Formats: sequence, structure tokens, C-alpha cells
Amino acid sequence: MADASAAAVDEPAPPHLSLARLFLRFLRFGALAWGGPVAQIGALRHELVEQERWISPARFNRVLAVYQVLPGPEATELCVYFGFRARGRLGGLLAGLGFVLPGFALMFALSVAYARFDLRASALAAAFAGCQPAVVALIVRAVHRIGSHALHDGWLIAIALASAAATLAGASFALVLPLAGLASVIARGGGASAAHGLAFVPLVAGAAPAAAALAPSVLALFVTGLRSGLLTFGGAYTVIPFLRADAVGAGGWMSDAQFLDGLALSGILPAPLV
Repeated sequence: MADASAAAVDEPAPPHLSLARLFLRFLRFGALAWGGPVAQIGALRHELVEQERWISPARFNRVLAVYQVLPGPEATELCVYFGFRARGRLGGLLAGLGFVLPGFALMFALSVAYARFDLRASALAAAFAGCQPAVVALIVRAVHRIGSHALHDGWLIAIALASAAATLAGASFALVLPLAGLASVIARGGGASAAHGLAFVPLVAGAAPAAAALAPSVLALFVTGLRSGLLTFGGAYTVIPFLRADAVGAGGWMSDAQFLDGLALSGILPAPLV
């Protein structure tokens, strides 16, 4: 008990910032958030943990481990956490908003320019053509990196192979995903939990066709974004199949080439990839 009390006393606290200064601080982080999530998390750790001591390195590692399990971009979630530590709920909201705002504004402007001025028909067409294989290579590398952490026993490897075969055969990923989870529960002896979870499968499986059948409407876009945000376990790259299924597959909102262009554009901006 004494050791725990001493650790609580030694835990550093964030500096007192006004809400305006807190928002501007994380707006600056968002404007400089180049290089993807690894670089963004490294910058947050270097400045707020190592230099300014908002929290201890041990607490930072524990918080990051929790956010890596939850869906969503870890860097944005860390900004919300730091803002909450500094100024409560409103501070968390302002810190997260400040971090994502620069990337959102830049991506919105580039998307408008891409759609309105047909950049693929300009001199930039060759640049986009070169970016597409690079994007594919990054996705393949990300899949390998994620797989090396996720596939650590025979059951999980078997589930991964069966899921890959099912999706190649045309099965909806929204059906494959919950069934893969239930297979893992059953393999580990959780039969009762799996039986309760079976009731969820038809709901998830039925959600994808309903969303895709809405055509490119505001509601369909919102549902796609909401579902994608809820499924970003393990990093942004895990949700790319869901986005492509809606935008290129059933939705038909864009071509594969345009989808890869969008990934390339988001990759060069200080913003969360997805």
C-alpha cells in the first residue's frame, strides 16, 4: 500500500493550460503530424512525456497498450487522453478536435480538387500512377506486420486462412469477421459465450447490404464511416477492406484506381490514414 501511495505521489501532472491554449497546442501537433501513427505517437511521447512530463513513461506505455486494443487511431486517442488529464472532458474534446482538424481540412480540400478538376487527366496522372504500386506495397507490409503480432498460435493461423478463403470466394467480410471471432471463442472452450454471440451474427451480416444499397447518399457515407471507425482494431490498415467493399464493390462510388489515389493523398498529409 505504501509503494502504491508513493507511486501516486510521484506521478507527474500536466501543466495548467487555458482551454484555448490547450486547443492550439494540439492543433499544432495535428499540423505537424507527418509520417503516420508511429511518428505521431513518437512525437507525443517525446514532447509531452519525456520533455514536459505530463505523465510518467510507465503510465504512457499502459495507456498506449489500452488504446492499441480499442478501435480508432491511437495518436488521436492519446491526444484526447492528454487533454482529459489537463482539463477534463472538455479538454479531451478540444485536444482531439485540434489534432484531427488540420488533416481533415487538408484532405477535404484535396478531395474537392481531385473530384472537381480531374487531376488524373492533368500532368499529375503520372505521379498518381507511381503512387499506386507504392500504396499497395505499404498495405502488404502493414498486413505482414499486423499478422506477425496477431497470428501467434495454430488456431489463429487456421482462422486466418479460412477467413481469407471465404473472402476470396465472395463471402461478405461483415459475416466472416464475427464468425471468425466465434470460432476463436469455441476453440478456447467458450461454448456458452459463443452461443450467445451467434444471435449477433445475422445483425452484423445484414448491416452491410443495407448500407451498401443506399447508394452514395449522406446516410450511406455516414454508416460506412461509423462502421469503419468501429472496426479499426490493430491499426488503420485493417479497415481498408471494409472501405473498399463499400466504395468500390457494392457501393460503386469510385474505381479501384481512385480508391488507391485516395490512400496516396491521405498518406502524404498530416492526418490519420483512414
